[in-house]
Amino acid sequence: MLLATLGAEAYVLSRLRFDRFIIATVLGGTALCVNYLSYTSIAERNYDGSSQVEYIQFISEHLRLPDTYACGACGHPPLYYLLGAAWSKAVHTSTGMPLDLCLKWLSLLLFFGFVVFALLIVRSCTLDKTSQRLAAALIVFWPSSIINSVRVHNDALASLLMLAALFFVANWDRTGRKRDLYFAICASALGLLTKASAYAVVVTVLCFVSLWLFRQAMHKDKTLLRQGIMQASIALIVFAGVALLAVVLRASRETTTLCQKVLGHACDGRYVPLAVDTPGRYFYFDVPDFVLRMDATPLNPTRDYFLNRLLKSSLFGTTPLGGEFAGTSYERLSVLISLLLLAMILICFVSAPLLRQTDFSRVYLGSTIIMLLCLLAFRLRAPNEFHEDFRHIFAALVPLCLFYTLIVERLRAFSKVLYVTGVMIGVLMVLSSVAFFVRIS
Repeated sequence: MLLATLGAEAYVLSRLRFDRFIIATVLGGTALCVNYLSYTSIAERNYDGSSQVEYIQFISEHLRLPDTYACGACGHPPLYYLLGAAWSKAVHTSTGMPLDLCLKWLSLLLFFGFVVFALLIVRSCTLDKTSQRLAAALIVFWPSSIINSVRVHNDALASLLMLAALFFVANWDRTGRKRDLYFAICASALGLLTKASAYAVVVTVLCFVSLWLFRQAMHKDKTLLRQGIMQASIALIVFAGVALLAVVLRASRETTTLCQKVLGHACDGRYVPLAVDTPGRYFYFDVPDFVLRMDATPLNPTRDYFLNRLLKSSLFGTTPLGGEFAGTSYERLSVLISLLLLAMILICFVSAPLLRQTDFSRVYLGSTIIMLLCLLAFRLRAPNEFHEDFRHIFAALVPLCLFYTLIVERLRAFSKVLYVTGVMIGVLMVLSSVAFFVRIS
């Protein structure tokens, strides 16, 4: 499995003309992910992993979709589970590989697709080799990247499709090629058939199509305006049709509210947090708690802050890491990784004015803001500690890492010391993540 995956990845990346350092980085990341896979079961750091498998097994055995309430994950749209059933049956039949390993391998391949689009996004925004390599290493070796790379979950396909949609809509916004917009529409539509998280990229596509229409109306270019209206109409028709299909597929006698029909089991009122929501919960940030604690769940429920959970889940997920990561060395590494993340955020806030308008695509900036707002709205509508998990907007990791590397690149013109410091913080984050997850024996 490892050799076949490494060979395929090397071939794809070389055909896309990435340099040897980036290819080696991706292959090294894949090796680390397989190493992580070797000591991680489907249920570990994946709170509904068994339910995901149950959904796939039902389709594989009965050749139809289960009822929405037949399993915990059965309220999700079916695209990932159809793919998982077809893939696991084909691989198991041809190789005899166990089901859990088949599905982990599928997640690893989907994560590679995510990485490919991430690298294409980075290359489209900077030609600086150091920046490209640093961004690639951060994305591939980010702690939650390792965790999510082999998780058996529909997030694996949803994140890939969401990132692909962002890449194509950014290309369309920059070049005006209709083909890129249609690819973005297709990727977003497939995302809706995978998970409701894709509504964030649907909103992004519609926002930038509307912005393009507004610009053409201001310029009074009737030809381009008619063309834009047609494209916007296609996007609306496709998204409305696919959203309706997702609702129909989720239909059940027990889905009575609109929220349940659109978002599935997320609106069932499960896992309601112990602490009552207050405005301060979404604005406060407890620095000592974030740095010193490895898990996202606080010891004191009254200090359960949204930003703490969001940032911590961007590193280690929402569920506890488990016994494999118990011990002083892992606690120290988690403290170091948390401090490095805060340092990266501080650099971004302080140095953001240095970026020129052309350095960073407005689509990537706008989409990141939209995804964060959608996650916040999701958490407010369906109070649940699992609904403030960064994995719902995992595609935002790419623009955020790119934003950091572009800022570090701009620092080079002002101070060599600051530039080297920024690079070293990124490198130290990568090395710390590798040390945290690798197992020699």
